Amino acid sequence: MNREAKILRERRLELGISQQALATEVGMEVRQYQRFEYGQQLISRSSMKQGLRICAALELDPFELVFEDGVDVAVPKKRPK
Repeated sequence: MNREAKILRERRLELGISQQALATEVGMEVRQYQRFEYGQQLISRSSMKQGLRICAALELDPFELVFEDGVDVAVPKKRPK
């Protein structure tokens, strides 16, 4: 499970929301939401609108979800030459 997935799952459980209820609230299929929560897809690589809807529903700061210590975790680190 990746960092984003862990944050999504922990926050959803903290709020007591089912995956189905959250998916319905943000206007997506439950399977599509599960891909984020299971780490199969990154929110930081999805559409901004979709990511912001999920963050709003979970009362999460999108910057804290996508960036870790000010670094975009979705961008691979460059290897030294």
